[in-house]
Amino acid sequence: MMSNNVLLEKWVDGNPFIVALEKLKLTELELMSKLAERDDLQDGFCGAPAFIRRIGLSKKFFVPPEYSFELYERIYHLMVVGYLNRHPKSDDYDKYLHDINAGKQSIKNVPKPPSFLDAGTAMLMLGRSGHGKTKEVDKILSFLELKNHFHPPSEETGWRRVPQVLWIKVFIKSTSSKRPFLLSILNAIDEKLGSNLASRLPSATVGDEIIYVIKMCRMVGLGMIVVDDVQFVLNASKTKDAKKLTNEFLEDLYNDLGIPMFFIGTPEVTDLFAEKNQPEQTERRLISDGLFRVKDYASDSVTWKELVKATMLNFLGLKRDWLTDELESILFYYCDGNVSKLKRLTEFLLVQKEKLTKANLPESIYRAHCETHIRSESIKPKLKIRSSDVQHQQNEKPVEDIVTKKAAEPLPLDPKSQARHERVKALLEQDMEVE
Repeated sequence: MMSNNVLLEKWVDGNPFIVALEKLKLTELELMSKLAERDDLQDGFCGAPAFIRRIGLSKKFFVPPEYSFELYERIYHLMVVGYLNRHPKSDDYDKYLHDINAGKQSIKNVPKPPSFLDAGTAMLMLGRSGHGKTKEVDKILSFLELKNHFHPPSEETGWRRVPQVLWIKVFIKSTSSKRPFLLSILNAIDEKLGSNLASRLPSATVGDEIIYVIKMCRMVGLGMIVVDDVQFVLNASKTKDAKKLTNEFLEDLYNDLGIPMFFIGTPEVTDLFAEKNQPEQTERRLISDGLFRVKDYASDSVTWKELVKATMLNFLGLKRDWLTDELESILFYYCDGNVSKLKRLTEFLLVQKEKLTKANLPESIYRAHCETHIRSESIKPKLKIRSSDVQHQQNEKPVEDIVTKKAAEPLPLDPKSQARHERVKALLEQDMEVE
């Protein structure tokens, strides 16, 4: 019986596109280690000035979700399958790029690339806004990046210097039309190769512009197109405007390109598939390689608990015994297991003037929840706290900003007061109460 490895080697047949991709493959442990950004775990971080912690929260804090490796594997698989159709040894369409750059051939006269026997593949990633989909995908893609986008001449490349761009990422805006979208694809390729393909896009009919983009994508060995905010296009409303982006346009582009497409969107995308008389082929094409649904974290999720622990203890500097099951329930209630909501709430608490105590913490969290939402329907009713808990919390000391206190209150000169001050400071740093 043929082993899986032998079978894969037979399919790959030394394809330099896939060989280059295989060299970048990460194990689950390697991926999770590279994804994580935890500057908040450094010694002394919670004692840093508030503006430093705010920067860390915004730019240097990422806890990879449990599904990270599964998503990585799905994206990797998508590109491998796409490249199986294109072996430079037999598919020499890239040769026209050399001729164009050398001035020997005009783009208009280059024939359309040959069609594949099977259609391209596509995958749709769905999740609520603020869950971290874009950041997660961006970080994964950064580990699937080539240092050199050209393969030297060899038997496997048909003795040509063959270009390869593993992926490009483009965004869709609610007002997008076809030409700007097509230009964004070419600009993304230019950024990788240092070329000027976008400047050559003809000012012609939409059909000619699409053909030009398809030619260029196939010439440069493009492995995958990532389309973010696809919910702005995937709607069931029909339009007679030939220049406007529509789901039909994406379907046609997907079919003609023969290159994998990875769509990222919010649950509004499902409105398209819920419409009556919607062609079944739309769903089949756009999720031909599967639907990856990202759900908000459950209250007992390992990742969610780590996010809460980090934001409350490392960024806000709360005492460990304040992080009770009840406080975790309060945070989950107001944040709905949404990463963006938790980070916005944390940042609000970081900049507020009032010192946090165990007694005022629930009220402060509710105020932060209200102040970090614009739509009134997004604000939840206030949770009631048991009176026995309030009575117990009233004796708690407030969280001190050690850096601010040190700058605002000069040390007393009296030796006894000096000693007392040092002892209090040491206790505070150890998260102990002062008697």
